[in-house]
Parts: sequence; structure tokens; C-alpha cells
Amino acid sequence: MSATPCSRSRPDDAPAEGAAFDSLLNSDTAGFAEVDLGTGRFLRVNSRFCAMTGRSAAELLDGRGPSHVVHPADRAADRALWREGASSGRFREAEKRYLHPDGTVVWARLSVAVLVRWADGRPRRCVAIVQDVTAAHRTLERLHASESLLRLTMDVGRIGSFRHDFTTDQVQCCAGTRALYGLPQGEEPVSAADWFAAVLVEDRHRLREQSQAAIGARAEGVTLDYRIHRPDGQLRHLEARLRFGYDGRDHVTHATGAIIDVTEQREAEARIAHIAHHDALTGLPNRTLFRARLEQQVARARRGEGFAVLCLDLDRFKEVNDTLGHSLGDALLHAVATRLRAELRDVDTVARLGGDEFAIIQSQVSQPGEATRLARRLIEVLTQPFELQGHQVVVGTSLGISLAPEDGLEADTLLKNGDMALYRAKADGRGRLCFFEPEMDAKMQARRRLEMDLRRALVAREFELFFQPIVEVRSRRVTGLEALLRWNHPERGLVPPDSFIPLTEEIGLILPLGEWVLEEACAQAARWAGDTTIAVNLSPVQFSSRGLVDTVERALRESGLDPRRLELEITETVMLRDTEATLSTLHRLKALGVRIAMDDFGTGYSSLSYLQRFPFDKVKIDRCFTRDLGQTQQSGAIIRAVAGMCQGLDMRTTAEGVETEEQFRALAQKGCIEAQGYLFSHPRPAVEIPAMLARLSQFACAS
Repeated sequence: MSATPCSRSRPDDAPAEGAAFDSLLNSDTAGFAEVDLGTGRFLRVNSRFCAMTGRSAAELLDGRGPSHVVHPADRAADRALWREGASSGRFREAEKRYLHPDGTVVWARLSVAVLVRWADGRPRRCVAIVQDVTAAHRTLERLHASESLLRLTMDVGRIGSFRHDFTTDQVQCCAGTRALYGLPQGEEPVSAADWFAAVLVEDRHRLREQSQAAIGARAEGVTLDYRIHRPDGQLRHLEARLRFGYDGRDHVTHATGAIIDVTEQREAEARIAHIAHHDALTGLPNRTLFRARLEQQVARARRGEGFAVLCLDLDRFKEVNDTLGHSLGDALLHAVATRLRAELRDVDTVARLGGDEFAIIQSQVSQPGEATRLARRLIEVLTQPFELQGHQVVVGTSLGISLAPEDGLEADTLLKNGDMALYRAKADGRGRLCFFEPEMDAKMQARRRLEMDLRRALVAREFELFFQPIVEVRSRRVTGLEALLRWNHPERGLVPPDSFIPLTEEIGLILPLGEWVLEEACAQAARWAGDTTIAVNLSPVQFSSRGLVDTVERALRESGLDPRRLELEITETVMLRDTEATLSTLHRLKALGVRIAMDDFGTGYSSLSYLQRFPFDKVKIDRCFTRDLGQTQQSGAIIRAVAGMCQGLDMRTTAEGVETEEQFRALAQKGCIEAQGYLFSHPRPAVEIPAMLARLSQFACAS
């Protein structure tokens, strides 16, 4: 038998339920077994469950499930129990027998709670709470067989017996029952009034109704669950199993029964229910509980009680995670939850929906004024610095607000409208609040249509590469071309990348699209004569892909392009991410023989440190500096400084956005090596590139 208090065999995608759930597994008050409904196998068991089934944890977790340990006579009923629960999402309590390898039979009472659900609500993993009721079951069997008075004087567990005489309205109970109720020991009967006085008021009416219904149906017995307050102040959960006695005219005369203290079991079930409906990190309601409370609030709103839904997330949260680590990010989320709770009333609900996303139900207030005041308070308190693990962390929040009934009377609609308002608030800037407006839905629908069009466009091959030349300043010779993506939309015509690339990054389409761009650019460049290079931009999302190096290597191999002719351009956004992983990827790309360029140099704040850490082949000076040449002294000074620095680092410089001869001459004076812009050519499709190269070559010779 396993000596460990808790043994586990968890799938990779199973989330940790937290310390509360682990404490249940480590408890010896009841057996616990976690079951995967898809495979029918045990995932975790505790030592108490091992003892009940007569098997070690290693045996139970070696591909076995409930059907492997249950008594053969109970196997069909047990399978039906799990099948019914997996289908309906609700598990009924049941009793069954476990058969030990040595022939020992153990009776057990099984309560099952859903621990994790699939996205469609079907149960995925459950936890069974198992109590050994062998002694109680055998005693009840003996009493039922002999039809004698029920005298349960068992010393096993917290189990007692009683007999309620309806003629005298007196209750005779054994020593075990008196101990459960906290009554003085003795043989004297207890009046029914005193007996029921210990029962919680909210449970008495239900007990009376259930008993009368069973008697009215001439039932043999009934099982009742209720709570009592003991004289010492303890709240206990009890389960009573009754047998009714009838006279010759079918009038009930008495009830005999057994009482079991199930307090630990009920408390464990409550803790599991809490885990299932609350976020383990912050303790806030999770999406499931938030949705249930939102449905309740909507029902009240249909009767005229308005409320507000506030959706918010944290500004700069990803920067905290990336720079200070996930441990501090978790601490920040916990601190944010504390501040949010402090600003709300008991009738309000705040939930963590996932990541840094939170949602609030603000009820029973005058809207929209109260929602505005609450949103402003939240923006103010979340802007204040957080002191976490020796760091001062400053974030902030943006909020979107939808109102009921004005913005909808469906839970999904209100949450969706709040999300759309949040999307607008973030687009307008950080630290803002925004109420839902009907036109937001139209814009969101347009965004969804654009997303569908993009997915279709990739399959329909509607994308095309245009190319813009890069010219050597000294000779005006074309040294390379930059590949620029265009979308030939069947209705909108040629669509520039800034209109759709951000969305492709959001929906993950940038990965297959970027792979196509690399393959197509290399294939086109391989057809050009000479040693002209081809420059391809890599988005931050694409650069973070684990398969990037393999994709580049495959594109070179299949096209036959000399790696020295491929130039990959990245922005400072890439360098701001996980530095060590980023540098590792850059060195692996460099090892292929390709050239690496830093694009849009000067628009960030950390370029110099990265130029020192990685030997870029080229630095591209952003067009904002080229545009102001001759107009501001600062632009010329910056270009001269960058060109001189890159020369010292053995890096080429390319100035973007060159449109006039004056700018071109100024760049030559500042020491810039290459230039790119409309002065030489607008981006052109692949079919025009040979002619364009020939024309620019003649121009270079003439100059």
C-alpha cells in the first residue's frame, strides 16, 4: 500500500487546482480520486482511497479506473453512473462495493463533483469523494433483516441511531446520536420539539416537506440531509437514513434511522465547488461564476432593475511579465484584485476572466453616472504604484462599459458590448473609459469580415509581393530590393500592409503568411541576375515562432538562393522581448549565412545597447529623420551620428523615405551608405523588376 498521502498521474494540460485542493487530497478523512472522463482512468488518488480499494497508488494510476476496483456485481451500475454523469453534467450519489484482491468487500458512498469542463460545458475531469460506510451498511442490513428496533451503537465513525415515536412525539436516541447533537448522555427520550430545535431554521421546512411526501407515498424510507447547531456552537452536516413503520391501516407510527456526520464531506464538496468557480490566483469569481451572476442580474433587469458591466484589462501588463517575470506578474494580479474589491460594494461582483482581463457587475445604482464614477476611481487606484517583491510597478487600466437594459438584455450581448467598448478605449489611449455605442458593433462586424477575407485570401492566393530598390549612395547602383506585401482584394483592389498586417498578427495568420512571403521573395530573387540582395521584414510575432530558423533554411534550400543575398529586417520591438532567446535566434539565423538588419532605427529607446550586443549587418534609418533633412538641424546631426557609429561598428546604413535630390545629396554628405525611397522607384510588382533594374543600372552608369 502506498505510504504517500497523495499520488498523482496528471495530463500535461491539467491545471493545478491550488493548495486548497491539495489539502483535500492529503486529508485522511475521506477517500479522494480524480477521474478523467475521456479515458475513464484515475489521475490522482489519496492514501485513504488506496486503503478502501485495497490497492497501492502505483496500481491504481497504472491505467486503471473505477470499473477495475468495483465489485463485479456493481460494475454495470457503476458504469451507468459515470456514463450518466458525463452526459448530463450532474452526478447522483451512489453506494457501491469495492472488492480487494484478497476478497475483502468494502461498502462506500460516492459523491462526485465536476472539477474541469470542456468549452461546451461537458465534464472533462471529476473528483470522487468516497466514504467507507461498511460498518453502517452491515448494521442496517442486520436490522432490516430482523425487523427489530434500530439500535445503532457503533464505535466506528460518527454514526448514531434514533427512533421517533409519532404517537408520543418522543425521540429515543443512542449514545452516538447524543454525542453528534451535543446532548447530555443518558437514556431519557428527547422531545421532538427539542430534537428539531437544533436543526437550522432554513432546513426545518424542507425536512418536514420531504418526510411528509415520503409518508404520503407510503415509502419504506427516505434519506435526509440537514444541518444542526450544537450547544458548543459547532455547525455540523448530518445525513439521516429513515425507515418508517406503519400500522394495519397504513398510518405511520414511527421512524427509525441512522445518522451519519458528513460535515467533512460537505465541507470538502464546498471547497471543490469554490475551486471550480473561483480563480486560484486571485480568489475572485472566474468566468463561469461571473456568467451565472450576470444571468441573475439580467433576470432582475427584465423587471426594471438596471445595472452596468465594466470590462477592463491592465495597461503594460505584458511588459511587467516580460521584464520582471511571471512570479511578479502573478503578484501584481493578486494586488490588482485586492484594490478592485476595495472599490466595490457587497452587491457588486468582480471576476477575473483570464490573463489580465477583469469584469465587474455594478448593480442597483443610477446609470450611467455611477458607472462613470466607479470607472474613474478604478483608473485612479490602478494607476498608483504597486510595491511588489522589492520593485515599484506602475501599470494602469482601460475600461469599457455597457449598460442594461439600454445596451442589451442578454448576458452574452452585454459582455460583448463591454468588450467592444474596452477595445475602443484602448485604441484611444491608455487610462481611458469608454461607453458602448451602437456603431462599435458595426466596426467590429467589419473587423470580423476583414478577418474572414484574410483567411480566404491566403487560400485563394490573393497576396502579391512588390519590390522597392535600395541604392548605393556613392554610385547610385542598385544593391538590393525590399519585398513589400500587397493584398489584391477582389472588391477593394490593392490593399497596403498597414491596413491588414496588425490583424494578421492578432489572429495568428502572420505565421503562414510570413512563411509564404519568405518563400516567394527567395524564389523571385533567385531569378534576378547578379548579386542583388532581397530584404524581407519579420514581424515580432513571426520572429517569436520556434520554427522561424527552419522556415528560412527551407526557403533558401528550395529556391536555391545564395544565403548572402537574403537580408532579414527586424524592428526594436523584437529586441525588447526575451533578450537571451532573441539573441539566440539571431545568431542561428546568422549562422545560415543571411544578413540581419535593424529596421526603423531611432524610433525606439534601446537601439544602442542592442547594436552593441549583436553584430547587425545593416541599420535602416527611419524615414522621419530623412523627411526633415534640411529643415531641422537635429535630423542631420542624428543621421551623421548614426552613420559614423555604424561605420565604426562595420555596419552599413540605409536611409528610408528618400524623395528628393536634395535629401539624397545631404545623405551623401552625412556619410550614409545606401538610400531607399520614391526618388528611385515606387514599389513595383515582380514582373516589372527586370526592366526597373535595367533602367536604374543605366542611370547609375550615366551619373
